Amino acid sequence: MTTVAIALAVLAAVALAYGALYQHDAVTGQDDSHNGLSWAHFVELLSNRRWLLGLFILGLGTAGNFVALALAPVMVVQPIGAFSLIVSVLLGVRHRGLRVNRRLVQAVVWCTIGVTVFVALSATIARSEVHLGADALPLFWITAVVVAGGLVIMLAFRHAPQLVLIVSAGLLFACVATNAHLVSVQFLQAGLDQVTWLNAGALLAAVALGSWFVQNAYAAGPPEMVIAGLTVIDPIGAVILGTVVLGEAADAPVWLILIIALTGLVACAGVVVLSRYHPDVRDREAQRRDARRSDTMTDTEES
Repeated sequence: MTTVAIALAVLAAVALAYGALYQHDAVTGQDDSHNGLSWAHFVELLSNRRWLLGLFILGLGTAGNFVALALAPVMVVQPIGAFSLIVSVLLGVRHRGLRVNRRLVQAVVWCTIGVTVFVALSATIARSEVHLGADALPLFWITAVVVAGGLVIMLAFRHAPQLVLIVSAGLLFACVATNAHLVSVQFLQAGLDQVTWLNAGALLAAVALGSWFVQNAYAAGPPEMVIAGLTVIDPIGAVILGTVVLGEAADAPVWLILIIALTGLVACAGVVVLSRYHPDVRDREAQRRDARRSDTMTDTEES
């Protein structure tokens, strides 16, 4: 079952890269999309064929990942999504003319190696348990806090930086993955009557809010950054929840947990580098600087 789960997770990672490409193109093709995704923009996307195609592909990938989470521990399945970062960069080179520089390559390598070692080590210690009734509620409350924090960010910041958007989305989808694993295991091993519907509801709330952050992140910057957030922040958050809340690494030695944590930090460092040195990000920053300089000169001439 673990082998099948890994295969499904790999296919889901490829689907994530393709879905992100199509949806990013649709979002950035809108007028004034760089100012954030408004409700009017979102309604317009519902009739955009390219965006809908991306949504369909993402739906297939999500379904495959959900089945994988039902067959194997979160610590094994979720980190495999990092493979989609490589696919996303290759698609960017082919379809968007993405310029590959040394920093970009380094960031992708750090993310990929960090998460690969992360999942390889996690697979050696992870174990699944059925959490029923009150045992499932800590995950619900953690998800509720993350969702509440996401709502605050959404309402307080009209133009949040892309890194903030992808970190928020990553944490939300980490809660989605962990709750999906918990609920699916409850259903498969204990029956429908034992499913904790509070966790299922929290899962749906995190999906809705996380999807909103993802679409705004598409409008705020390159799709590779979105993929990096979803394939690094998401699995690391999910593994932490799986370890601390679901007890998937209860029998692991402390030294191994520390090594796994270190590889996670390496992957996160790759995301930070990507957010600073991605060619599209640097081009946008240069455009903003030029726009501010032009505005300053205009104000000076008028005075």
